[in-house]
Amino acid sequence: MDMEIVWRAVWTLPRIVCWKLRYRGRIALPWVQSLGPGSRLHVRKGAALSLGRETVSRGGLTLRAESGRLTVGDKCFFNTNCSVTCMEEVTIGRGCQFANNLVIVDHDHDYRRGWGYYRSAPVRIGNDVWVGANCVILKGADIGDRCVIAAGSVVSGRVEPGSLYIQRREKIARGSSERQ
Repeated sequence: MDMEIVWRAVWTLPRIVCWKLRYRGRIALPWVQSLGPGSRLHVRKGAALSLGRETVSRGGLTLRAESGRLTVGDKCFFNTNCSVTCMEEVTIGRGCQFANNLVIVDHDHDYRRGWGYYRSAPVRIGNDVWVGANCVILKGADIGDRCVIAAGSVVSGRVEPGSLYIQRREKIARGSSERQ
């Protein structure tokens, strides 16, 4: 076993104790995890977070359950600077791997109604999914089992199981002040 992972697991144990005491019934967290430096969990009242066995992060992982339920399956890997924010429901299957700078959100702001209003839809990520660097997974995304999401992609809809998802950016938006 990689000694860095073992060291991180030992280093994480006091933080797990603190999180279990702080969030009591709102968090389901196995005692042995390997969460890197700067990893943060935040669970508000009325929300729940469940983290599977043998989850590993390199560092800078942020899991926020503002409301609803955030669930991460067993044996998931989060590289540096991954952020998951849940207002309704985010479900991540087992054996998923996420590269650097990932953002997963199940909501967006409803500015037509004013500050503090959100529109949300559940996010589901199946088992054995691999997500490349600098990806954003938006509300309503449903990614099937064994998918690969290419680096730099933005996912907002259904991705069929076993698919390779590559987002192409062919249009360039220009502001009204720019000349043609």
